[in-house]
Amino acid sequence: MRSTVIITLLLLIGLPGNMYAQTTAADSLISLGDEKFSNGNYTEAAELEKEAIQLYLQNGDSLKWAMTQKDYATTLIAMGAVKEAVDILLELDERKIKVLTNEDKASIKKAIGYAYRNLEQYEAAQNYYLEGLELLKGSQDSSDIAGLYNNISYTFSETGNYEQALEYQYEAKRIYEKLDEKRSLSRVLNGIFLSLMDLGLYEQAEPYIRQSLALSEQLGEPRLLDIAYHNLAWNFENQGKRDSAIIYYRKSLELTRQLGNPYEMTQTLNNIGGLYEESGDYENALAYYNEALEANYQTDRPVSIGHTLRRLARVAIQNNDLDNATTFYEEAQNWLSQAQAPRDLAMLYLDQAELEIIKEHHQEAKRHLNKAEEIARKHNFKGIQSRLHTVRGQLYYEQGKLRESLGEYRKAYRLSADETVTGKIGPAINLARSYHRLQSDSAFILADQAFTFIDSVRTNVAGLSFRSGFFREHAGFYNEVASWYITQKNQPEKAFDLIEAAKARVLMDEMAETQQKVYENLDEATLIKKQQLAKQIDRLHRQIEQAKSKQQRSALQDELKDLEFEYQTFLNEIHVSNPALHNFEYPRPIALEEVQDMLNRNSALLEYAFAENSLVRLLITNNSISGSVTDSLGQTDAKSFITEKIKHLRETIIHKKQVDSVKKVGEELHASIIPDLNQQIMADISNLLIIPGGPLIFLPFEALSNTDRYLIEDFGIKYLPSASIYPFIKEPHRTTNFDLLAVAGSGFEGGDGLVSESRSEASFASLPSALLEVDSISVHFSKSKILKNEDVTEATLKSHDLSDFRYLHFATHASVNEESPSQSGLLLSKKADVESLFGEDGHLNSREIAELRLNADLVILSACNTGMGKVVTGEGLIGLQRSFLAAGSSSVMVSLWSVFDRSTSVFMAEFYEHMLTHQEEDYGLWEQTMQWLEWHEHPLFDYKANALRDAKLAMIDHPYYNHPVYWAPFILVGK
Repeated sequence: MRSTVIITLLLLIGLPGNMYAQTTAADSLISLGDEKFSNGNYTEAAELEKEAIQLYLQNGDSLKWAMTQKDYATTLIAMGAVKEAVDILLELDERKIKVLTNEDKASIKKAIGYAYRNLEQYEAAQNYYLEGLELLKGSQDSSDIAGLYNNISYTFSETGNYEQALEYQYEAKRIYEKLDEKRSLSRVLNGIFLSLMDLGLYEQAEPYIRQSLALSEQLGEPRLLDIAYHNLAWNFENQGKRDSAIIYYRKSLELTRQLGNPYEMTQTLNNIGGLYEESGDYENALAYYNEALEANYQTDRPVSIGHTLRRLARVAIQNNDLDNATTFYEEAQNWLSQAQAPRDLAMLYLDQAELEIIKEHHQEAKRHLNKAEEIARKHNFKGIQSRLHTVRGQLYYEQGKLRESLGEYRKAYRLSADETVTGKIGPAINLARSYHRLQSDSAFILADQAFTFIDSVRTNVAGLSFRSGFFREHAGFYNEVASWYITQKNQPEKAFDLIEAAKARVLMDEMAETQQKVYENLDEATLIKKQQLAKQIDRLHRQIEQAKSKQQRSALQDELKDLEFEYQTFLNEIHVSNPALHNFEYPRPIALEEVQDMLNRNSALLEYAFAENSLVRLLITNNSISGSVTDSLGQTDAKSFITEKIKHLRETIIHKKQVDSVKKVGEELHASIIPDLNQQIMADISNLLIIPGGPLIFLPFEALSNTDRYLIEDFGIKYLPSASIYPFIKEPHRTTNFDLLAVAGSGFEGGDGLVSESRSEASFASLPSALLEVDSISVHFSKSKILKNEDVTEATLKSHDLSDFRYLHFATHASVNEESPSQSGLLLSKKADVESLFGEDGHLNSREIAELRLNADLVILSACNTGMGKVVTGEGLIGLQRSFLAAGSSSVMVSLWSVFDRSTSVFMAEFYEHMLTHQEEDYGLWEQTMQWLEWHEHPLFDYKANALRDAKLAMIDHPYYNHPVYWAPFILVGK
């Protein structure tokens, strides 16, 4: 108290004597501090300002002391120390320093308002801004007045008064343009952009943020650039230009981490988390949301905390954790009740209404909807009104009020007319579904609109995880409408078009890009950087696997999260900057007529998809198509029934239950999923091409039973991810210098050193029969290479030109990583020291496989679970077969569960013997001549498919290995 009084007296009366030198020194410190502040070096700026404050105090320069205190507080705000800044500014405001002009006092009021704005205390902020304007009443246009106009506008926009906000912002813009103050003009342009975006005026908003960014880039100030990058990214995201959104969010994240201000960091973290949430990657979404929440808790900002809690609740709902979702929403409501944030509160009420609908608490949902409606109408929140009608339509549907539901969805659809493309998709889908429930043909018109919107933005992002993830949200709707065409219009041909439009689209995109060689024009530096980032990600995954403590694992996961986003950003930078990629015309799904041309009179195609919980099934021959939709089986919806039966069949086989038990479960599944085949149509059919979907991806159809016979005994069977990728799969019988490269991964030891008969992924046991397997295979070929024992390393494998081999055979362990599919792969070696010398880790993952260049007719993965992986709606299985097809292999043989070492050796010997026999029959001199003349058409079922069937039939007759556990897991995928 005593020191405060002394300082006040000194400032009121000043100190006698000439302190010119000290003043000059202090002025120099301030000049240097301003420079540091502009460059984002806030800590150094604050230290210089503190030193200057002491010199001004010693000199008795009360004016410069006060103004430097204000600047120091502003720097503290930039550092995130807002509460400390508030204390300094309030104390400064209370002092009666005579030398301060009204302009000086107004600038202090503005600084206090800005501090309260950062704390999201908008009423307090507004009061101080108004006090500042009162002090400047009657003054001519000045930077001080424009600054107050700009700042006070945010307090109006945050509380829903956009008309008043824009009035202040446009006036500030006028003054700043008149004064040519670029820094301040950049800020007010950003504010106008935000107000217009909140009003749904997206086209009008974009020029303002672009002009703001241009000014920020001229000035080169990190803080201005951070704000401009973030908001431009948000603008791109709203337009569905996710590639550009990712790039600019990454730029913002780099700057905001550099600046270290938690107040500005949280928005970018939330929005990046939102990208992952939309793509279905909830693990990464949670990582970013939790980081944002931790930063928010440091600031005590109620609106920002509430916003992040709402996002966490959404992820909890996706994970079916409704209790945690409820808790998050309740905490968000507690925080938002402390603030004036009507938009956020209304959105929260809508979130809670949706949750209560899921819980079937309809009265609670209605109560939340009414609260949201009251706020939306009061403030004319058009975007919120659209969502309000959507949620109310959902509530009416759950209550069985279909007409009322339709009315609400119509209102939402009308309000979406001014939205960006991404904002129009949901309302169109909801209205289409509502019309369908009333059997109206308008459903198909609205569905086509939705498909147009979806297709217009589907490829506006690069990278498998993001492109497949964003599409997955809508892919199920394609299947749903396909089921409508079958049940309501009896048009299975239209259903086929839609089902194909929702299958393996990213794989088809990637294979089309490879076919057109669009990546071959990338410069060496770009390719090197891409490879380095990928290697760093692989290294972190290995380190996480070996982490010895939870703390170490957590730190590595944080590092991995940011590195993966950096990698995705780099892929999108390539996508945006490379004209061949950015303007690439991606292929349309295959036409029915093309598929029927692929099929001969002996082959049929069975394609499956799931529309919500209903099974959609198509049977196509070379001259016919039929379709059916199964909603339920017994008392259970079709999807749940089939999922459970597949699980039961797999367990029955894997646990080597009696063959009669296997066949009984197989018969139940056969009756459920194999159509009642028209005898006239199927009389000549001997081959089935199966395109599975959903849980059927993990079903070995060969093991289904009918009249005590396995399906493989009546039909040859092979698989495709979709019919549309068939033209993009490389043709077999390409010229190679060698026949076979076989790899035997025998150098793995189980935990107890004993040899395990089962190739357990968990134990990675030694594989003694793998050596016998590759040796017995190699005798069939005159030009072969064998890698075994010490020769089996990732580095050694990559040292070979793999495009030189017609057949690649891997008898080694595989690992399946459903959380990070790019990390699924083949375990070639545990010789970490040797591998690291060549920059490898002994794990050939799916990303690395896809980047290989192969000319193989067939890749055989004679290992555990190589046919497993992550299933993504709209993309299907993201597994190893996908990577080998993308790398150029014509076909891939994989396994659907952990296979037995000794029996697999026997099976493979059978397969190769039959394969070479069929190859001589199917591809003789005549066929080779036609191939040379480019007149040869490869049969859909060729020597490989025929050999696989023969090998399975031989195993069924084997005295020891006739159980399906030995032969059923192996399936053939491709051409």
